[in-house]
Amino acid sequence: MSLQITNQADYALRAMLYLARLGYGKRAPSNVIAEEMSMSRIFLSRINTQLVNARLITTWRGARGGVSLTRPPSQISVYDVLTAVDGPIRLVGCIEDPDCCPFSDTCPLRIFWVQTEQVLTNQLKSTSLQDLIEDESKEGAVFLDTLCEVPQQSD
Repeated sequence: MSLQITNQADYALRAMLYLARLGYGKRAPSNVIAEEMSMSRIFLSRINTQLVNARLITTWRGARGGVSLTRPPSQISVYDVLTAVDGPIRLVGCIEDPDCCPFSDTCPLRIFWVQTEQVLTNQLKSTSLQDLIEDESKEGAVFLDTLCEVPQQSD
């Protein structure tokens, strides 16, 4: 088992960063975003529906149509995007439903996972799309790129 975000969440974040780079109030056609971000247009269309339902983007049809952010990138967190497409962050089931495990009341792992989930959630909530854009021009962009690379195993 690996602990990673879904492709849907990854695509949603990449699409939202594309829009954030354009700037608040600017529109981009979904097919252009899909092409620029190397993602399926159909998959992006489904993601856009979820982002609209979460009131993170607005869509327009027609020749001058496209999608745009509903508020400035500084007011949209990574948490907002992830939970819009994947639902609540839950590392293990017993955090939301302690009754799912007979050991929940006394389990030291449950306490650890609750604390870990809180740290992760706080980081996601405190990082805006604007923060990520600003990191692109700083050393943080290099760090984020290394996170995307597959680690090489050493012998």
